[in-house]
Amino acid sequence: MMRLIVLVLGMVLVGCETLREESTVAEPEVKQESSPRGRDIPLTEIVTTGNEKDLRLINALRSFLPMLMHTYGTPGLNIALARRGEIIWEAGFGYADLNDGKKMTPETVFQSGSMGKVYTGMAIMKLVEEGVIDLDNSINEYLPFEVKNPLGERDVTVHDLMIHRAGMTTDAALSLFQKPASLRESVEAEYARPMATIAGGDSLPRWMAKPGEMFLYSNLGLATLGLIVEENNPEGLAFSDYVERHFMQPLGMKYAQYPPVQDEENIRPEIWSRKSTGYMPMGSVWMKTPPVYFGAYPAGGFVSTPGDFVRFFLAFMNEGEYNGVQILKPETVQQALTPAAEGMAGMQMGMIWMLDKVGERAFNFQHGGAHMYGWHNWGIAWPELDTALVYATNHWPLPDIPPDVTLVRNFVETWLVHDTSADVTNRRGGADWHWKLSYVRGAFFTAAFNYAIAIPTVISDEQINAAVASARVNPDFSASQNNWVAEAFIQGAKDLRSHGSTAAAVGTFFDDNPKVTREEFRKAYAEIGGMSYHLGIFTHLFKPPPEPKP
Repeated sequence: MMRLIVLVLGMVLVGCETLREESTVAEPEVKQESSPRGRDIPLTEIVTTGNEKDLRLINALRSFLPMLMHTYGTPGLNIALARRGEIIWEAGFGYADLNDGKKMTPETVFQSGSMGKVYTGMAIMKLVEEGVIDLDNSINEYLPFEVKNPLGERDVTVHDLMIHRAGMTTDAALSLFQKPASLRESVEAEYARPMATIAGGDSLPRWMAKPGEMFLYSNLGLATLGLIVEENNPEGLAFSDYVERHFMQPLGMKYAQYPPVQDEENIRPEIWSRKSTGYMPMGSVWMKTPPVYFGAYPAGGFVSTPGDFVRFFLAFMNEGEYNGVQILKPETVQQALTPAAEGMAGMQMGMIWMLDKVGERAFNFQHGGAHMYGWHNWGIAWPELDTALVYATNHWPLPDIPPDVTLVRNFVETWLVHDTSADVTNRRGGADWHWKLSYVRGAFFTAAFNYAIAIPTVISDEQINAAVASARVNPDFSASQNNWVAEAFIQGAKDLRSHGSTAAAVGTFFDDNPKVTREEFRKAYAEIGGMSYHLGIFTHLFKPPPEPKP
């Protein structure tokens, strides 16, 4: 039974896939000739940054994402990238609908799957900060019917549900082909079933552990939290209306909604017309998925663009505030993002949020989502790296979800961690500055050989002139970076050669240098691609070595 549970968890966690490695052995393939890709992947984008570090990452994603889509057969993907509290890039790749050729754009709407859980959990946290809900209380204090874990020695608490430790077997969010009953009716009826509605509906018992005993991802648990919001909020709002009024509308989300049913009747026309078509590929064949509705829709049923949803992450990166609007108190945000229990795939659980790399520079809070069987998406924020990312694909391949969504966030995180280049915000121009930049290049040329790797033979005029003769301006750089002055390069190389290449000599090269000041050198270093000062092998160029102790 446990093996069956593990297999089911890997298949239908509604967007929270486990991480795994697969090893296959294939026969060598002999290719007679290379052939072009069989489909184009158009790009529609909005770029709102001129920051060079940002543009490097955007350019990298422009190349990486189409390659990934070709590799894993992704019909379409759209994405929103935010840095320093602002959305800097929104893009759509491929197609929102393959049959009519409708392109994916930044304003294409996706179906969330489990990403909706963060709205549900934060609605609970809002009621907690208002004194309406106590996380440590039994859920039976807030429900119109009683829930009893027969394996437990105590009641299930709100906190248990917030960290997936109520003891319930995982389920498929009460998936239906027909429109579901009301939230209360759906949840109450599900608790009355002895078996979980997954894997045939007759193979796994409803309860698998005592309350608090172990992590068991539960869509029914999140639907229960949604019902608690609906039954207890002082405004008497339906769950959907509460989330929209307190989160989506204040944050200015134009194309976002949390409908009780994800159909044309319940989704606003301006949103419905932008919704992508979901596909369930099997090998080389794409098929449109039939509509699947969730009786447990607070577990994952909103619709949005990536650009709208990323605002929620930006608010949590800024103590609950975005664009002058406070959606939660700072202390509530801190509690939500504080580890409370072990989660899945080596992560920690906050309040609904999944927390990874806790205590590291790459610490992040995240949640994924997938809507059966047509959408697979992710949202993640790295507070220390000042970056948030939301992206959505319109496919859920069978029989197994591929790693394309995981690879996107891994790519961005790796880039952010390792791109330690200086942040050039105001690139200087003019002939005088171009001369100084090339002079610094020349100094680095000599330092690279006679200081960094300590070649004892000094660099020669012939070597310097050969380097100049071979120099070409890289067309990948913007016109503003065409700042090559050969004469200045030669002068810089020769001046450092004359000054000396020991650590002590290099450390004083820019002290009282009449051609380039030390501060100008620092700016030039950043402009030609220098990384963080303390990481490079040229650190002595920034400051003299420490005085020897007496």
